[in-house]
Amino acid sequence: MRLNVNVKGLDKAMKGFSVKAAKAQGVADKVTETYTRKMANEAADMAPVKFGDLRANLVASPYRLHRGTWQFGGTLEYTRRQEYEHKTKKGFIRRAVWNNRNDYREAIRREVAGD
Repeated sequence: MRLNVNVKGLDKAMKGFSVKAAKAQGVADKVTETYTRKMANEAADMAPVKFGDLRANLVASPYRLHRGTWQFGGTLEYTRRQEYEHKTKKGFIRRAVWNNRNDYREAIRREVAGD
């Protein structure tokens, strides 16, 4: 199971701004990385634990697809099953993303605007 964290519209907004665009993309990439890792860690903390493999896999999963686009999610066979079917812990990945979405949006706005 994979979740993408992506800054939509950044390329369109940045066309025509040479130096400012490169700087904003770099800042957006750093903010996106930070929040992707934060979401992965929170998902790992909320994940069900039997042996700890799922948690370790989630924490180690964030990686960069391209500038401003990061992805995380479990690569274990049972990650999807645990996410959607576990009696008491289901939705741990979705909850981590949901809990951080507004803070992430505000951080992107603040950093790209230069506040």
